[in-house]
Amino acid sequence: GPRRLAVALSALLLTADAHQSGNEGYLDGYAYIGIHEEMLKDSLRTNAYRDAILKNKDIFADAIVVDIGCGTGILSLFAAEAGAKQVYCIEASSLASTAQEIITVNGMGDKIEVLNMLAEDVKLPGGCDVIVSEWMGYFLLYENMLDPVLEFRDKWLRQDGIIFPSSVTLMAGLYSDPDLWAQRVEFWDNVEGFDFSPLKDMVIEEQFKWPERQHLDRRGMISTSQVVKSIDVYEATRETLKSIRSEIYLTSRRDCNAHGISFWFEAIFEGIHTEVLDTSPTPGYNHWSQVIWYFDTPLQIKRGEAISAYLSMETTGSGAFDVEFYATKPAVIYKSAQGQNPDTIYQNLYERMVWERHFVATHLMMGKEGRKGAEGLGYGMARGFDHFTAIYEEVLKEVSKGISEGVYGVILLSLFLFGSATGRCYLVRTVKRKAS
Repeated sequence: GPRRLAVALSALLLTADAHQSGNEGYLDGYAYIGIHEEMLKDSLRTNAYRDAILKNKDIFADAIVVDIGCGTGILSLFAAEAGAKQVYCIEASSLASTAQEIITVNGMGDKIEVLNMLAEDVKLPGGCDVIVSEWMGYFLLYENMLDPVLEFRDKWLRQDGIIFPSSVTLMAGLYSDPDLWAQRVEFWDNVEGFDFSPLKDMVIEEQFKWPERQHLDRRGMISTSQVVKSIDVYEATRETLKSIRSEIYLTSRRDCNAHGISFWFEAIFEGIHTEVLDTSPTPGYNHWSQVIWYFDTPLQIKRGEAISAYLSMETTGSGAFDVEFYATKPAVIYKSAQGQNPDTIYQNLYERMVWERHFVATHLMMGKEGRKGAEGLGYGMARGFDHFTAIYEEVLKEVSKGISEGVYGVILLSLFLFGSATGRCYLVRTVKRKAS
């Protein structure tokens, strides 16, 4: 089983590498319009940027503005509408040409120039007055997209320049979800009249091991909230972001079971008019969702009782994150997750594999139509389409067998590599990394 799986994965990775190498495949993932559709339809996110820009026209009037990781160019269009003298719209993916078309169609071609390159490669001798960028990711920092903004700030932002967002805060709070606990854990107490409870420990190990992305219900927020980390984008450096350590004190608002610790972020746009983008469950849907880290056992807590804990997030040499959560009061809870990044934000690995299969079936269209559809994608998929789908089915079969045999490590490795190699274009629709 594991050996066949390794062979299948090797073939799959070689197939992917034959079509895309270096940054080309990574960046072209951002050219998939579904990513940008999801962001544009996120009214909470889009309206926050729109209001921050258009309600601060005094900042943007006659300014030189740089939009880092501009995507389809919506923030650049807002800046031009606010009266910017010149906007440089930086987009490293092949979507840059489409962004230029959108800008031209909207009559802004004389004010907005699209630069199809990495932000690190841009030369702007005259400097700029304003930097706008939507760099935030899951767990705020998982996408590692703040670094290019900071580097550009140090090189090209004038001394009295403005950055939007100006600061961001990572927030935390306790979360209660008895329905999820019943569905995922208590379910095993009675399966068609049989006791499957010996599987509970395996389920908890597989599904609660890592932090995961979920749209949380605001009714499940049972405690006070706390700032875990505040980042001043004017002052932050790569060094200050490498290690985040915070003590956490949260007070329960009611008698209940706490099933996990939740995280979200707020982005603040400081100007004459200050705008706040709040990604907690309270305002409603946002495409980032929230992050929840489920406890292995529910924590019984009373109204007014406090939890004392500690969170550590360390950036590794590869750009991933090692995260630890340690509670000491009212009970000891320890959670540890190594090598975290946007690809690890899914809790149920088998469900993710099925979801990736859905990607192949619906977005590449299996069979003859699939080959035609793959040709239309322009990502180099058509040439090896039949080979790709055959290997995919082999991987899915072996992972299914691995689950039944308890080969968790192999499953984890396979999904990480498989998601990186084949699901990128669709995966980032949910994971949303911004090119810069």
